[in-house]
Amino acid sequence: MLLTRVPLWKRRGGSAFAHYSVTVRAHLRRHWFFDLVQFAAIPLIFVWWHNLPSPGFAIGVLAVLAAVMSVQSDMRGWQRAAWILLFGAFLAVEFRAITKDRVDAALADAEKRASENAQFLTIIKGLIDSNQQSQKQFQATMSGLNTTVDRVGDSIKTQTGGDSFAFVTFTPQPNQQFIVAITSRGRYPLREVRITMVDEERRLQAMQEFNKHPEGNWIAAIQAGDTYFQVPYLRPQSPEGPSGDVQMLGSYPFGAKDSNDFTIAFSSFNGYWNERLHLRRIDGKWHQSLSVMGPTAKQVLHPFIYSDPDYPEGKVLAEKDWVPIAKKRR
Repeated sequence: MLLTRVPLWKRRGGSAFAHYSVTVRAHLRRHWFFDLVQFAAIPLIFVWWHNLPSPGFAIGVLAVLAAVMSVQSDMRGWQRAAWILLFGAFLAVEFRAITKDRVDAALADAEKRASENAQFLTIIKGLIDSNQQSQKQFQATMSGLNTTVDRVGDSIKTQTGGDSFAFVTFTPQPNQQFIVAITSRGRYPLREVRITMVDEERRLQAMQEFNKHPEGNWIAAIQAGDTYFQVPYLRPQSPEGPSGDVQMLGSYPFGAKDSNDFTIAFSSFNGYWNERLHLRRIDGKWHQSLSVMGPTAKQVLHPFIYSDPDYPEGKVLAEKDWVPIAKKRR
């Protein structure tokens, strides 16, 4: 005997629709809140699917739905399936939101690096342009100097500084300050001259203070008397400037005593040299004398000596600076 399928509306005769209507109303009376939550969640899924929220929002909604489902009793299989589908949909939205957030962060980081690289390239270009301008100025200066250079050796010395050197002098001012100046000496220009000036009076005071508090920074105490200068370029002595190039380095206060001694170290492309500078206040007037040793071996044995014309004792003082070294070298 063949089984035939009976349509839904014929299974209970004329009362089939009435029966199912009663069933639906009974379901709505018992589960209206949960159905409302589910129906409200469905359009939110579509909205968020096309306009992803920030990470965490979908998980928050998913937690609320799980809490609502946990209090729903007497669920049928299709109701459980509906909840599971909603959970899966919001979980998928959350995964997409996390992925989009990471992609956006990576793009933002890439844009930031691109902007920083562009700024760095701009700085590099500026440095290159500045360097090219400096090179042009240097080449222009060299072209003028090369006309007076007769030998290849002179050309090399012109680049490095040869046996030229520089020395520091102090000029007293009425405001209890010295004007500190540097003067070039020699027929070759000096480039990138670095000066370290050590004030022995300041260093002694700093070390005495350190001895009172030995837990302090002893390196800072040793360097307390150090002053640093840098001069990019010093012109040589010439017929137009027989005294050499004189440049102001700054000001320096008078010492606490009527005498002070400085040890000054120089470095440039042609090597190193040292200066001993003596300041003495006699009858209220400051005098100075100095001696310079180097940069060549010959200049080590025969230092450059300078003393104020009205301070003959200064020359004797300066001549004693390098006598032990000169005797040792001999």
